[in-house]
Amino acid sequence: MLMNLFQVEENAYEVSFCVMWGFVLALGWLVSGGNFWFGVLPVLFMSVGDAVTGIVRNILYKRRTKSWWGNLAMAVFSVPVGAAVLGVVGALAGAISSIVEHFESNPVDDNITVPLSAFLVVVLAKFSAPWLLST
Repeated sequence: MLMNLFQVEENAYEVSFCVMWGFVLALGWLVSGGNFWFGVLPVLFMSVGDAVTGIVRNILYKRRTKSWWGNLAMAVFSVPVGAAVLGVVGALAGAISSIVEHFESNPVDDNITVPLSAFLVVVLAKFSAPWLLST
């Protein structure tokens, strides 16, 4: 009953965003040795970047659908923000997240894949090409 106040029955994935938010923030903090951006940036891509896709979707289509126009708008936000925060790696994470957002497969949706893909890019760079990170 309480969930009906904020959740659409056919799109019950908001809960997975909250779980991923906590998971990515905590893991980012631990993996990076205390650099909060490792967790915050992937969550920022999901919260703001995905919101941008929703705005574009509502303007163009007036219904819930995936659109490359929305993904392009997400990239317009995510790539420069990623670059400003973590340099080349952040920009790459923003670009990959913007592409990944387009795809979802029940029960795994973009609330899981967007922050997870960005987080994996950042962590892989930390261990394989740390010179690409500007922190």
